[in-house]
Amino acid sequence: MNIVVLCKSWNHKKVLEILAALRQQQLRARGIVALAPEKPAFSSLLRKMRERGAKKILQSFSSNGHADSSRLNGVMPAGDSDRSLPDHLKNGYSQMTIAEYAELHQIEMVVVRDLNGDESVAALKRMNTDILLLGGVPIIRANVLAVPKVCALNVHMALLPKFRGMNVAEWSILSGAAVGVTVHQVDPGVDTGAILYRETIDVADCPNLAAMRAKVSRQQHQVLAKCVRWLIEKKFAPEPQKKEEGQQFYLMHDKLRKIVEHKLSKGYKLASPRHILGLLSALLKFGLEMETFLVFV
Repeated sequence: MNIVVLCKSWNHKKVLEILAALRQQQLRARGIVALAPEKPAFSSLLRKMRERGAKKILQSFSSNGHADSSRLNGVMPAGDSDRSLPDHLKNGYSQMTIAEYAELHQIEMVVVRDLNGDESVAALKRMNTDILLLGGVPIIRANVLAVPKVCALNVHMALLPKFRGMNVAEWSILSGAAVGVTVHQVDPGVDTGAILYRETIDVADCPNLAAMRAKVSRQQHQVLAKCVRWLIEKKFAPEPQKKEEGQQFYLMHDKLRKIVEHKLSKGYKLASPRHILGLLSALLKFGLEMETFLVFV
């Protein structure tokens, strides 16, 4: 079964977590098709330097694959054996670029200018792709989704079908709902493909958004790899979604993010229906602002 990862060449942390999780399931990626990095506009670079500091920005370039363009051109040979870890990478995979990991584990890697373009489709066909894993990519078009023989899979940071779209872990907390992940097949819609598996994640021990997202991110890639194994072993059947069952969410406003941070800092617990109804009654009776209500849900 040929497993191929579709990703951005600079999104190394997410992709390496996926590849490592596959290895834990005794699975190996056949190949990686990665979007080539774009040179940032000068005005955007200056803004990021002001916001985050010049040193951090320069370090990000050296760690995300932009600085080593020689590793991001052409095709790397595929193979089965691993080679010894280079000296500068002995502290762990977290410091690797995707290209370095691919070279170390002899995974074929192709860098393309458009993940939805002919170049990408040709690479996936040549790799004889059976299962395509999405590793933090923009919307993928039907021409690419038609290539894998089995399916394309994505892991979503919320429980589908209720929470579709962006910042869905945050929206789950704001709504008082369970936090979790969903592995689903990818179709041309936004998080509307058939569901393979859902898993809730306890985030009561996460004091802030960064800790919550890190925990969910780590676990979602483990879940994705398990689902690939189960799919190969035909241990479950996909569950189709109905479009009207869920809602699409968008980028969360900073004021709402602060409310989510506050809820996490207190130790996040699911809101019971009785609790919510009581608070809504207080809202109507005393004329509290909705922002005050959400803090205490």
